[in-house]
Amino acid sequence: MGRVTGMHGVAGRSEGPQGDERGRAPILQGDQVAMTPTPRTLAHPTHPPVAGTDALRVISISHRTAAIDELERMALARAAVSDLHASFRVHGLEAAVLSTCNRTELYSYAVRPGDHARAEALLMEAAGAFAPARDHFTEASGLAAATHLFRVAAGLESLVVGEAEVLGQVRGTIEIAETAGTAGFFLSGLFRAALRFGGRARAETGIGTGALSVASAAIRLLMRVHPDLSACTVLVVGAGTTGLKAARHLKAERVGRLVLANRTPERAVQAAVELGAEAVALADLPRLIDAIDAVVVAAQVDRPLVTPAMLAPRAEAQEPLVLIDVSLPRAIDPACAQIPGVVLHDLSGLEEIVAHNRAGREREIPRVTELLDHELRLFETQARESTVGPLVAELRHRAETIRREEIERATVQGLTGDALVDRVTRRIVDRLLLAPSQALRRGDLALDEQHARYLRMVFGLGGDESPHGHPGGSAPGHHGESPHGHHGESPHGHR
Repeated sequence: MGRVTGMHGVAGRSEGPQGDERGRAPILQGDQVAMTPTPRTLAHPTHPPVAGTDALRVISISHRTAAIDELERMALARAAVSDLHASFRVHGLEAAVLSTCNRTELYSYAVRPGDHARAEALLMEAAGAFAPARDHFTEASGLAAATHLFRVAAGLESLVVGEAEVLGQVRGTIEIAETAGTAGFFLSGLFRAALRFGGRARAETGIGTGALSVASAAIRLLMRVHPDLSACTVLVVGAGTTGLKAARHLKAERVGRLVLANRTPERAVQAAVELGAEAVALADLPRLIDAIDAVVVAAQVDRPLVTPAMLAPRAEAQEPLVLIDVSLPRAIDPACAQIPGVVLHDLSGLEEIVAHNRAGREREIPRVTELLDHELRLFETQARESTVGPLVAELRHRAETIRREEIERATVQGLTGDALVDRVTRRIVDRLLLAPSQALRRGDLALDEQHARYLRMVFGLGGDESPHGHPGGSAPGHHGESPHGHHGESPHGHR
């Protein structure tokens, strides 16, 4: 796909200043973030693949980059998400897919070259032949991708800024990936860190204060047509999180009659008992349409549940029928809006309600971004330590093994006192420096200025005086050779 270097409100357009020397772009005003990932190239063919944060990538399609028609074509049902993660596992990929009513995002962690492309191909295969055009997707890598997930978890990227539902969706995503075996140490750590940040942002700032949920925004739209809900009969289709929230908001507004329908009747009955509502079967929907004032649909469907043919009896009705569709894919046929007396709103129609409610929370965004910067630095440090930790442990184990072997060898040879110390320490130095010395002489490592400086830092060659007054701690005349004039010893300790 054509690479888009930022997560922006307009697909394919890069806005704002460039990122800093760490590859992270500054947070912008409002609820947008410019992410301009800095690509890392291998300076030498023998360098290992990128790891840690550098191996992370996200591709995203959301309400910022696509209309509801495109989002609908990319929406994945729960079963499809599970199947997709199973495919990731079969292909040995580390990846997780976040799919909500306003976004579908693929987070992948490259263990091998080509992993990102393989994960993306599987995602597009799952979406099918009607997947949206590639220019509706945005992409970020490395720290910019991590920043994006943190912002999503904090509700900064949501249609309803600061809404809390997204935290549950992020948590569900990583739980699915962990269960499927497609979230390794890094991805699990990334998502858990984002969840902690999302909770902290809401606890320590006002970003979530007074935030509308999708469900509450839907009820506000409904009340624009029917201000007095006490005289209304409202049908809620879907007993999932959003449907039940909508039902609770209706009860709080003292709706006259509340009816619940769900694909699984038992769930509708259970919710109806809890809320003091009525439960009906989905098959009864055509019969009920003529007797209700509004329908709120929050369900995952393959095809619309409410169609123009179903609404035909309403054509002569005196009172308007309000249809609120917060599903993706849409559960109410858009053609229903053409029927006289029918008022239809879908997710795209929530923007006006949301914009009016957003102003107060936008003042909290700078405080959230301060927390984000701190949490991101913490995560970056932890990710780096987790990446190098095994290598450091292996290095220490190697050094300890050499130390033990040389002490045992010197003891067997009958050495004691200063002779033992001198013999053991010289051979430890020889053996520890053998492999890097040979690699440098063979030219296995690129020795341009940047890499030479890095190697000097790794080996502590800062040019400081040693305790004995010799630069870098080397005795005069050794110049990297063994104390006996040889270039070290074999890996087995034999000359």
